[in-house]
Amino acid sequence: MKELKGMGWGLLAALVLLTGCVGGRRNINYLQDGSLTPGAAKLFENRKFEYRIQVNDVLSIRVLGLDEATHRFFNVENQNGFQGVNDAALYVNGFSVDKNGQVQLPTVGRIKVQGLTMGEAQDLVQRKINEYFTNATVILKLVSFRISVLGDVRNPGMYFIYNNQITILDALAMAGGPNEYGDKSKVTLMRQSDRGVQALYVDLSGTEVLASEYYYLLPNDVVYVPTLKARAGRMNLELLSVLFGAISALALVANVFILNQNNN
Repeated sequence: MKELKGMGWGLLAALVLLTGCVGGRRNINYLQDGSLTPGAAKLFENRKFEYRIQVNDVLSIRVLGLDEATHRFFNVENQNGFQGVNDAALYVNGFSVDKNGQVQLPTVGRIKVQGLTMGEAQDLVQRKINEYFTNATVILKLVSFRISVLGDVRNPGMYFIYNNQITILDALAMAGGPNEYGDKSKVTLMRQSDRGVQALYVDLSGTEVLASEYYYLLPNDVVYVPTLKARAGRMNLELLSVLFGAISALALVANVFILNQNNN
């Protein structure tokens, strides 16, 4: 019985040790940097990549400053105005970039916008509009800016972005952030290009990401948060803890039984 009791306490001690190791691995914080000090700012210069319009993008192109009749003729939009238009309406009423990289505008005709930045495309459309109308102002927006956040996060899914830029941290915040076992050190970023899909690891546990060209997301980016390997080990340890606890309890009961027998 002494051997059984000793084995039970030995297994319990091993369980505590292993649990401590797993618990240490799972707590990975964001943006750790030993060089940061209180009261002193540190600059991380961005290498921001400016998005260029691609085939199948959907653009919202509005022309303001026209008389009411011309405005209705040119602007393809919701009859109740732009406010309150949902995502589906933005797609239906937007201008799609065709396989030739062009958009078809009323009156003006086809304009090649593929490969241009949003600012360049707006300037080009403005010049074309000026050939037909005076005192007109063009507002051009990308309405197909969406990103997907998947994996070990609280609210995985697809999110539409109504801004010119979004960071990878913003995207994770929209998805509720990683769960307890989400691995912030190996977040996978998948990005579409003309040649295929580019995939890479982004380490959010250090501050180096702040100066990375991948800190800012582009339309159609996919962010995937993997699960720490420690999670599987943790689940196994929880099962083993039940077994080890039963063994320890058995050893304790046996010890009490032997003591009672000796006293009698």
